[in-house]
Amino acid sequence: MNIQDLHKKAAKNSRNYKTYEEMGDYYHQNGNLKRAYLCYAHSLFLCSSPEEAKRLSKIKKDWEKEHSTELAKAALLIPSVPDLTMMKAIIQTCLLNREDVKTMIVHDDEESMEVTEWLKEQNEIKLVCVKGLTPGAALNKAIGQTKKQEDLFVLGKGSALLPHALFQLRMSLYKEESIGAANAVTNGPAFGLTDFITPIDRASVYADEHNLPGDEQMDPVLIPSCCTVLIRRDLFDKTAGFDEHYLTQEVTEKDFSFQLLKLKKITFLCHHGYVYTFGLQQSNQARWSDYSHFYEKWNVRLNYSLFPRPDILALIKDPTDTPINVLDVGCACGASLLAIRKKYPKASLHGIELDEGSWNISSLLFPVTQGNVEEKLDYEDGYFDYIIFGDVLEHLHQPAAVLENMKRYLKPGGAILASIPNIMHISVVSNLLNGYWTYEESGILDKTHLRFFTRNEITRMFSQTGYQIEDIGVTRIYITPEQQKLIEQLCSISSSSMEAFTAYQYLIRARKK
Repeated sequence: MNIQDLHKKAAKNSRNYKTYEEMGDYYHQNGNLKRAYLCYAHSLFLCSSPEEAKRLSKIKKDWEKEHSTELAKAALLIPSVPDLTMMKAIIQTCLLNREDVKTMIVHDDEESMEVTEWLKEQNEIKLVCVKGLTPGAALNKAIGQTKKQEDLFVLGKGSALLPHALFQLRMSLYKEESIGAANAVTNGPAFGLTDFITPIDRASVYADEHNLPGDEQMDPVLIPSCCTVLIRRDLFDKTAGFDEHYLTQEVTEKDFSFQLLKLKKITFLCHHGYVYTFGLQQSNQARWSDYSHFYEKWNVRLNYSLFPRPDILALIKDPTDTPINVLDVGCACGASLLAIRKKYPKASLHGIELDEGSWNISSLLFPVTQGNVEEKLDYEDGYFDYIIFGDVLEHLHQPAAVLENMKRYLKPGGAILASIPNIMHISVVSNLLNGYWTYEESGILDKTHLRFFTRNEITRMFSQTGYQIEDIGVTRIYITPEQQKLIEQLCSISSSSMEAFTAYQYLIRARKK
């Protein structure tokens, strides 16, 4: 049976231990010994038959003797929370779902002595005092109590481990050598709860139905999206550890993901690794302070340059096994290139980035030129199937000249993919009617924009530079009732459609004539 069929079996009954034993046999035969071990261990964990458990236990022990260097062990690192009932619920569910993990460490900031005293009484956990330490310093101290061969499963503060999550994250970590960390997904933090067991019970039912095997549920990312992350221990030991200057766990872990990138290792977001998170109040001031420190250290802004553009990438319609050649102009840190590589594994991917900080990251992963697209480029004529301009043309002095020049690098029938802000958006027009044209840090009136476009001007620019537009899409943002009323009035006195005022950006696929 192939692995896809085994995944379908697991989807029908995620607690059928026999399915995971078969998956272990599959990975053993195909040479991924770490994944094989994890499947055998998960099968044993799920097995409720004493006779079968005895058989599986022997398989696991024999495997451990024969493949001792290929065992994927892990340690669980849990931050304390100040609410005793919440802490008890978190520990209870972690014990229930820890599988073969023997090392469970709670790093306690002693915010609540009631919680601290209770934790001291728990025999199955190791307690580490981290009072007064930053999140990075706390994690580094806790990691000092783990074994060298144990991967590091770091839970977010207030997060609880759910069924299959640990297994799926560990399986993801060992999909391929390029992966340095596996990031969980979670709910929006739930605040104001007094009952902490019922939400976990409900989330556990959800996890049984959704934390299912399948590598297609993994997405490469530049930074983690939540604070629960599994890190390969051998790679952690090659870094400087967690940076101890940050005040939040969120940015501490984002910083570490950049350390992994310096090793050319990538974090993967695992949609089949769902954990539950309770809401805890956090300081926005600490978060923004961390964002500033991150920028000072890496010369990259956390709220910019780190995310793919699925709306633009959806304009690529080729079969996924096509060996397309793509140039991303203004590729930032390479997030869109990572997304293309996942969908098109045979693609040849290149980038151009002017900003030095972003180039320092993207050039670790792809052949990226640091430079200005308005200057001379060193690419083979007729090489690219697609050239992407994601919110770039409006930053150029002569965007039409750049489009004209790009034709030489496109194959016959190659295409430009672009997103371009719409200067006719109602948010701009309504302010202009009241006498305001105020530049901002981001958005349509970004202070670095040099050119402004309407749909008609976009169409004319592409036509005049030798392209045939074959697809125009739009992105939109929320329109207030007042803005909607103004749009209707403007449409009544002009030939413009409502879309001319509601389109925030235009998404263009323009084919070389």
